[in-house]
Amino acid sequence: MKAWLLVKKCLLLMVIGLFLYPSFSSAETNLEVKVEFGVDNKVQMGKGHPIKIEVVNKGDAIKGDIVVFSSPTYNMSGSYVIPVELEAGGSKTLELAVKGTSDHMSYNYSGTRNNFVSFYEGGVENGKEVNIKGNANAQPRYIGDNRVVLGVLSNKHDAVNFLKLVKYQNESMELLNIGSENIPNESHGLEMFDILLVHDFPLATLTAQQQQAIKDWVNNGGSLMFDTKVGLSQDLGELQEFQLLDPTDETSLLKLNKESSFPDLPVFTGDLLIEDTTVLTKDGNTPLVLMMNAGTGTVTQIASNLASPLFGEWSEINTWWGSVLQKVTSKSPNYYKMPIMEELSHQLSPIGEAFPGSIVSVPLLIGAFAIYLILVIPVLYIILKRTDKREQAWWIIPTVAIFTSIAVFGIGAKDRISGTQVNEASILLLDNETATASGYGVASILTNSGGDYKMETGENTTLFPMTYGYNDNFELMKNYAYVSSLSKGTEITFNDVEYWSTRTSIGNVNALSLGKIDHALSIKDGKVQGTISNQMQYELKDAFLLSGRDSEALGDIKAGQSIDLEYEVSGGNIANALTAPSSTSATKAFPNFQSYYNQGPGANQIEKDELVDYKKFQMLDLLVNRKDIFSIAPQPILVGYVTEGVMGTKVDGKSGKLNASHLVVLPVTITNSGGGSFSFTEEHLSPNLAVTEGETGMVHHNGLDFGEPYVYLGGGTYDFTYSLPDMVDMTKDELKEVKLKLRTRDGSVEYFIFNQKTKEAELLENKGSVTLEGNLADYFNEQGSITVRVTIPNNYDRDIQVPGVQVEGALKE
Repeated sequence: MKAWLLVKKCLLLMVIGLFLYPSFSSAETNLEVKVEFGVDNKVQMGKGHPIKIEVVNKGDAIKGDIVVFSSPTYNMSGSYVIPVELEAGGSKTLELAVKGTSDHMSYNYSGTRNNFVSFYEGGVENGKEVNIKGNANAQPRYIGDNRVVLGVLSNKHDAVNFLKLVKYQNESMELLNIGSENIPNESHGLEMFDILLVHDFPLATLTAQQQQAIKDWVNNGGSLMFDTKVGLSQDLGELQEFQLLDPTDETSLLKLNKESSFPDLPVFTGDLLIEDTTVLTKDGNTPLVLMMNAGTGTVTQIASNLASPLFGEWSEINTWWGSVLQKVTSKSPNYYKMPIMEELSHQLSPIGEAFPGSIVSVPLLIGAFAIYLILVIPVLYIILKRTDKREQAWWIIPTVAIFTSIAVFGIGAKDRISGTQVNEASILLLDNETATASGYGVASILTNSGGDYKMETGENTTLFPMTYGYNDNFELMKNYAYVSSLSKGTEITFNDVEYWSTRTSIGNVNALSLGKIDHALSIKDGKVQGTISNQMQYELKDAFLLSGRDSEALGDIKAGQSIDLEYEVSGGNIANALTAPSSTSATKAFPNFQSYYNQGPGANQIEKDELVDYKKFQMLDLLVNRKDIFSIAPQPILVGYVTEGVMGTKVDGKSGKLNASHLVVLPVTITNSGGGSFSFTEEHLSPNLAVTEGETGMVHHNGLDFGEPYVYLGGGTYDFTYSLPDMVDMTKDELKEVKLKLRTRDGSVEYFIFNQKTKEAELLENKGSVTLEGNLADYFNEQGSITVRVTIPNNYDRDIQVPGVQVEGALKE
């Protein structure tokens, strides 16, 4: 009875305690947050963007970490950690940029939204998570994949509002008016913009960090565009190196060219400041739009003022704007193109995770098994029989098996046992003007024990953690890896890493100081000759000069060394020296391997001694087949490998071995010093695909992006545009023959050739080979581009073999 009375008293005290003491969750809801994503709460799925978090403390003073979850793709997840200290009643506004957001982690199993923002009192490492009020589970609005996102940085947005009515490939653009408050301090926060247009805004008034962020964003693949005004160089501030034209005189197009087909737009004339500037559009001899490549991105200067009302009144502005955007952005509204980081996560991660210990030697296993069988069966039997000790076999056989297993294990695991291994690799585009290189990189660690691993890189490298396949466990993904928001470069802590496991991060390498490579190359009488001087601070190993089908091995070039070269181009065809390298050139450089894009991921079975060369080939194969990712100009390239740790990857507190392989790429110009005939084949002329301006269509699959000879198109009208190299001067060089290969033999599919002179599309006879007649130059525009138009009936989706174009002619001396 006494025991029962004691139990009742305890239960009564517990019930009273529930009312006297607040629950854990309610006691910890004194922080309130307001979360805003991107611009007007709009972002592009899978691309970096800024986040603003307003934090209000309605309780006692508190200290801890705000954790912001980011998952740009299904196989990339990490949480940014921001230290916060608030006094009682205090508030703070936090601004940071995340690598991206996607909707696959938005909801949990019960159908409620996950909290992308959380708080750990006492810090994320040793503290406890507490509930917070506000919209911690807020989600952004995702901009459709079919829109080019144009961020307009201006003090006079109304002056360029006409752009809201301008269409690109028949789709309206997403115009986001922004100010200085929308420019983050981190370059990846600008990734949500396909193009950043600056009009009547002095960039010099931005902070040094914001200006550097824009510069880094361009070098990492962004597209910066600005119009022209007097005093432009002062307005550009720290971005003066991106100015292409120095305006010295303001006039109008009709004053310069009375036969102009343009409206009488205001135009600035002056001196070109950058040697490698490309003129995208011009009126007569007056450049109107200029562009240059910077790192993996582009810079475009419009030699006019977009505030002119004539732009808004111009009936052909869609055509003009489309011709510009086609060169400055790889975004296509008419077909889905996965974000670059998702693309690279499939291509770069296998390179980073290829450790020597991950390759099992099949001959070693077969040899060990053969020796084991020989020892156990005939040898052991003979020895035991002669010594009359066959009864001892019961312990000898298991002992030999155990020692054999230990030996195989020791040989295979010696690399993993010795310590943590680190792999870093990157594809870097070298800029001789700035002596820096930018591109994309990967870093992987192979652990030799369990626990938490902190990986760091130098300040020029910003990486983000990858996961292994899709996992919908939000709590697991949120705590998978912590990314420091304070680190200048990369600081990632991988949590609860298993024994002998890999962890990988990919991202951008920006403005890495390497030096430059001087070159003077020319072609005469079918021979390429010249000199190459390595002025970098690193030795360039396994260097090649790649163009067309050719791959000329240059060997190792030490730092400060100059070499001479001379070789004959394939077939004596100077087109092989003037055009961008094809996938054939990569397989010629490394003949023991086959292209991932042509043969699939399982095409190569390699041994451990081939691993270094195989990783080099994988990077080169990615480069030549996906030039769109790296924004490489269509010209020959000089490549080589740096095997030192330029990314500065290290694992804090863990000893280990670093393996590095970095592909350095320099686009080069081979000048023609003697004229000669050329024959551009289909391999030299890979087209761009777009829906015809003013028509409809849908590209379901663009095989051109993957080196495939076909595309899958819906009903509509499409343009395949082929461009000759800049060296071919349409005003003086001779065109002898143009052949078209029409491979889809279907009467319902119609082919046309666009006449640039008459602006009419001429119907072609649907047969295997068509030779153009008449004045061949009429079919090429001033930039040396020819367009084949294809019409597919509505409601008739189908595969189309890409038309081929062959051009024969001669360069004049």
